[in-house]
Amino acid sequence: MTGKTNNPVHFEGMHEDMYSFFWEIAFQNETVFFEKNRKRFMESVKKPLLQLAAVLGPVAAEIDPNFNLNPTSVVSRIRRDTRYTKDKSPYRDHMWLGFRPSKTYLSECFVIYAEFEREFFGYGMGMYAPEPSLMQPIRERIIARPAAFLELVSEPRFSSMFSVEGELYKKDRFPDYPENVRWWLNHKSLSFCYTSTDLARTLRPEISDEIEQAMLIMKPVYRFIRGLD
Repeated sequence: MTGKTNNPVHFEGMHEDMYSFFWEIAFQNETVFFEKNRKRFMESVKKPLLQLAAVLGPVAAEIDPNFNLNPTSVVSRIRRDTRYTKDKSPYRDHMWLGFRPSKTYLSECFVIYAEFEREFFGYGMGMYAPEPSLMQPIRERIIARPAAFLELVSEPRFSSMFSVEGELYKKDRFPDYPENVRWWLNHKSLSFCYTSTDLARTLRPEISDEIEQAMLIMKPVYRFIRGLD
């Protein structure tokens, strides 16, 4: 069961102008441009993203009942937080959906995402950045059930779709474990990612089905990593 049955939300695909908007704001990253194009942003970018978040909500809840399913919380903001970065560009030139538990930030959870950028789109799950407090419980679950974990990440549909990303320690910190387990334990962060440059696929309603099926393929690995199974 995918959870989309009787979902009243109508989603027609991403708007082609979304990618034009991303290109333009990348080169005119200023308030004057954004305010002039605010209505365009709402119609071409934010509206279809909110619709997609609502359509994917039921399957997200099936994966993790703790997810915040409010579309306005799932869809990223176009405005950047520039307080702690050297790059003071006020706006992003891309946006994403991020399903995560309520009352958490991207930097402190393992998130299921779909992203849309100027030249590619993608989806997957993982950590925003290296975070020891997130990786430690993941390592403990892998150590406790290594065979189960390796079987899940080696499942053909999963392994053929998603590439593993994440920085590794330069020096092996887990020399006492088998090599195939050690490689996973030595990750500072961990993500499973799919990307494509075929942006035309995102302009059709079927992109929601594609992402939904990918989420269901991710489900067993996600639930293992989060300690839900």
